[in-house]
Amino acid sequence: MKSRSILLAALLAAPFASAADGPLKEKALALSASNKNSVLFLSAVVEIEFTAGDNPAKKEERKLEMLGTVIGKDGLIVVPLSTLDAASTVDGRMVNTQSGPVKLSAKGTTKEVKILLPDGTEVPAKVAFKDPDLDLAFIRPEKPEAAKLTPIDTANSAPIAVLDDVIILGRLAKDLNREPVVVTTEVISLITKPRTFAKVNGQTLGMPVFNKEGKFLGIGINRFGPKGDSEGGGPVPSNVVLPAADLMESAAQAK
Repeated sequence: MKSRSILLAALLAAPFASAADGPLKEKALALSASNKNSVLFLSAVVEIEFTAGDNPAKKEERKLEMLGTVIGKDGLIVVPLSTLDAASTVDGRMVNTQSGPVKLSAKGTTKEVKILLPDGTEVPAKVAFKDPDLDLAFIRPEKPEAAKLTPIDTANSAPIAVLDDVIILGRLAKDLNREPVVVTTEVISLITKPRTFAKVNGQTLGMPVFNKEGKFLGIGINRFGPKGDSEGGGPVPSNVVLPAADLMESAAQAK
């Protein structure tokens, strides 16, 4: 898939942004060893129904893969909603066409979700809660006791600051055996309106971000412009880090 090729390219390019050494390297290796199985791919089958203006509705079914991070002892996993439900990113948006501005309507239905464990086992799961405002979807295994997933330590968290050295945990795509990835880089900016997000040097989508002490800083999501913006042919996301406190506040609603 094109999206997975882009993700792979970003992951391979990111390590060249900052070479770890000393305590940062040691902490990155330790985090990777203890939490490599906390970052997993998930697969999903989704049906999307699109309507552009007064045109007839069109339906299509897609099989997707996305990265998620285990954040709960019960196996709760968080993924960027935009990687699971493309409909949520375009519903209600205006786009320019040759005939003028057109409003898009879209509805997504998740038909199947599976957690892909490192040993190749596929664990059936279900969507527990969606938070479109924060681009979050929370997924829980149907039988948490059997999945035996390893969560990151979300309680050991810290706020994000500009020029923080950070550690990102991820995975390569299927064609590279979904091997674990560990990247060190830094925070290059903080966005404070309408809420706080961080921008780091490298890809973070669906991945947990830690500081040099190993404290959890947040998760990578997509941030989109206002839905009323009709410039271009559709929404263009910016990959940002949602702070840990905001993530966990949303996760509390995933019952």
